[in-house]
Amino acid sequence: MVDYEHMEIFEVKQLVRQGNADAMYEMAFRHSECLPLVDRNNPVERCAWQDYWFEKAADAGHIEAKSRYARSLINRIFDAEYRKKAMKYFESLVNDFDSGKLSADQELDGIISKLWLGVMLCQGLGTRRDSVEGRKLIEDADRRTNSFAKFGFSVLTKLAEVYGQGCTQSGGNPTISDLGQAIKYQEAAINRFNHEKDDPNNRGYLDLARAYLEAVKGRKDNKEKIEHSTYDQGFVEWQEEMMKISSDAQKRLEADKTALERMRQRLTREGW
Repeated sequence: MVDYEHMEIFEVKQLVRQGNADAMYEMAFRHSECLPLVDRNNPVERCAWQDYWFEKAADAGHIEAKSRYARSLINRIFDAEYRKKAMKYFESLVNDFDSGKLSADQELDGIISKLWLGVMLCQGLGTRRDSVEGRKLIEDADRRTNSFAKFGFSVLTKLAEVYGQGCTQSGGNPTISDLGQAIKYQEAAINRFNHEKDDPNNRGYLDLARAYLEAVKGRKDNKEKIEHSTYDQGFVEWQEEMMKISSDAQKRLEADKTALERMRQRLTREGW
């Protein structure tokens, strides 16, 4: 076992040049030692540095790199290029999981990858849409864990959206059971956020999550009383707010992409 903690940066670099996936993964966390290649006080550059090395390590087969990179791409799911990459690495992790390549410590990475891949297939995010396969993946992942606390706020809210919009149904029309699932996942997401002090970047989404929960509850009650699938006003307002968020996120993504391309060029010039 290589002791990267006490290894000098030039030694890590030597292993990187030999194609060592662990060394590539380690480089993602060494930005503070790589001035002037990366400005450690610039969050966009730090993100570009980590993206570069996580992707390199993931392509070399590193399990943790696949998981971390795929989940970071989910936060940029508004962009088609990032969606395709996320699906690629989630599919790879699911294959690793199903073929027994993941250790016990990596099992949660496999479960979460199944959940995200299922969500992406149900919503057509990535390279294809397949609500049947997506639902199977979600249900299989659900069976493998007995604790919602293992799942982050973002994955739970996305699962709520999948069921609330009927994305697991070929016709896109949620059943009462689907709406019940949406309520279950959204309540779990809110509880997860409140009790586990989730990522502060998600704090702005908490009120939206609560509003969405109330909208879905009202929709379920309405569907039980009179069988129709019209969105209530709260649900429509929630969708409109999400569209605004996606527009703002798209602008930030362009800056991320530019920084990543500059980082690639810089590292290539420096012989990395």
